[in-house]
Amino acid sequence: MPQAKRGDPRSGSGAKTTSGRARPKRSTAASSAGAARATRSRGSQARGSSSTSSAGSTEAKASASSPEARLEAAAERLRKLNERIIEAGKQTGETTLSSYEKALKAIASAVERGPGSSDIEWISQLATTQAKFIRDVTEAWTSAARDMLK
Repeated sequence: MPQAKRGDPRSGSGAKTTSGRARPKRSTAASSAGAARATRSRGSQARGSSSTSSAGSTEAKASASSPEARLEAAAERLRKLNERIIEAGKQTGETTLSSYEKALKAIASAVERGPGSSDIEWISQLATTQAKFIRDVTEAWTSAARDMLK
C-alpha cells in the first residue's frame, strides 16, 4: 500500500489509505516519555559526578536548596511582590480620586458661573446651592475613600 510521506498535506489526521480506512495515529506520548526518561538519567549522572566534591560544599548546597528553603524564598518573593502591587494600587487609587475630585469641583464651578450668575434670584440661589452640594458631597466622598486607601 502506498503511504503518504511526511510533510504531505494529505498525511494529516484523518488521512485515508487507498482502502478507505483511516490509518492509526502515531502516539506522541510514548516518544515524550522516552525523552523524559533520557533527560532524567542524564540529570542523575550529572548529579552523581558532582558527588566527588568536598562534603562541606555539598551539605551547604543541600541545605540552601532544600525544598523548605526554596519554598521560603519563593514565599518571601511573593510577599514583596504583593506589597508592591498593593502600593501601586494605592497610588493609582489616590490619582483617580484626585482626578475625580478635580472634575467634580470644575463642574460645581461651571454651575456657579453659568446659571449661578443669572439675574433671576431663585435660579442663582438654586445653582449656588447645587454647586455647594456638589463640593460638599465630593469632599466627604473623597475623604472617606482616601481613609479606606490608608
